[in-house]
Amino acid sequence: MGTPPRAGTGVPDEELVRHVRKGDAASLGALLGRYYASMFAVALGVLRDPVDAEDAVQDAMLTAVRRLADDLRDPASAGPWLRAVVRNECRMRLRSPGPAPAERIDELPDASPGADAFQAFDQGATRDWVWHAVRRLSPPLQAVTLLRYFTGVRSYEHIASACGIPVGTVRSRLSQARGILARELIATRDTFPDDASGFTEACA
Repeated sequence: MGTPPRAGTGVPDEELVRHVRKGDAASLGALLGRYYASMFAVALGVLRDPVDAEDAVQDAMLTAVRRLADDLRDPASAGPWLRAVVRNECRMRLRSPGPAPAERIDELPDASPGADAFQAFDQGATRDWVWHAVRRLSPPLQAVTLLRYFTGVRSYEHIASACGIPVGTVRSRLSQARGILARELIATRDTFPDDASGFTEACA
């Protein structure tokens, strides 16, 4: 993933979280950048493979965007919470090395991407930068991304059934989409002020 975003020197976690919840992309990039190294260390310690660890961190970053507004109870504990998110992601990968058995797709919640998927995300943690980033994905990448991260259809097998594509194609498209979204997030480091005074002025 290259160099992570700047960490926002002198800006406490709770201040970053407060502005993230208002939809500030630069604060989100700075917060995740601050803890990227420790998140990767956790993933590497569990999975033992750098490539798998990077994939897990990217998944965890997107999960954090979706859940941060509602699930992070103590903004000052952002670091431990992010490490817990990536640890849970790694454990899920270890428990489910392959796709889950297929179920009837008409029995699954939110089985098709579209307005319902966008609405599900909007009810969680709307971020302008995520809207723009997701909408810039090609339609095939957008469909699997919405299903994986913003609806109840999470397994590769279920996504394959919903989209009418092979499981291998789901894996490939999610990998592409995850990389694009992670790069979009990292790019926000260029808009974050270099010091606390600059951050305060920018958010005034």
